[in-house]
Amino acid sequence: MEQNPYMLDLLAALLYGVVGLRLAALSAQTRGRPERLLALNYLATGFSYMLYEVPYILGTEGIWVLVAARIVYTLGIVPLLLFTYAVFRRNSRWASVLIWANSTVLFSGVFLSLLEGDIEGLDVSSFWFWCDWIGYTVPYVWIAVEGWISYRSAKRRVLLGLGAPDVAHRFLLWAWFGALSTLAGISLIPLYAQYAATGTWSAWSDYTSGLEFAATVVLWLAFFPPKIYRNYVSSAVETLKSY
Repeated sequence: MEQNPYMLDLLAALLYGVVGLRLAALSAQTRGRPERLLALNYLATGFSYMLYEVPYILGTEGIWVLVAARIVYTLGIVPLLLFTYAVFRRNSRWASVLIWANSTVLFSGVFLSLLEGDIEGLDVSSFWFWCDWIGYTVPYVWIAVEGWISYRSAKRRVLLGLGAPDVAHRFLLWAWFGALSTLAGISLIPLYAQYAATGTWSAWSDYTSGLEFAATVVLWLAFFPPKIYRNYVSSAVETLKSY
């Protein structure tokens, strides 16, 4: 999307890919559906990010590569929705409706904007742009809300000695991942609006890339925290219990 490949985007793509591969390996061992769904989402997201950078790395237009990047990213949203449903709102009727509605809006926005010639989905004046944007932003809002609700509940259990600190903290990180991803999506609007008006990208794109990279770092801490970080979480909980 930018005129030059950004290192943060490439690093984010790498982190998504590594997390996705590790979750795929885990799901192969446990036969766990949530792990498999997340693996599909992360692998699709990482691969999409890499595809977006290919034309700029090679110095070519690469229209079909950009189309492929959008399609891969869009397909990856579906398993993310299904994961949130399976983990947080299983058998909830409104959650099922949300998945179908969001998917319909998302795929309609992508497909019809492509038909209009908006290859990268940048035309903020198009109705289909907003369908596309809503379709890939709402799932992260949902993640943030469900993560925060679960964190509040798990935190109370931890303080009562009935829950594991690392589980509660993982819910918090999941909420942060959703919030940062949502902010990254929101930050695209002024970025695209300026591009439509001037035909150039502003330095604002660095903030968007930074938010996306921060989201992937939080994601890594949620699933593969280093020992020093786990010790920090445990000590922080013990300090909180002492008050």
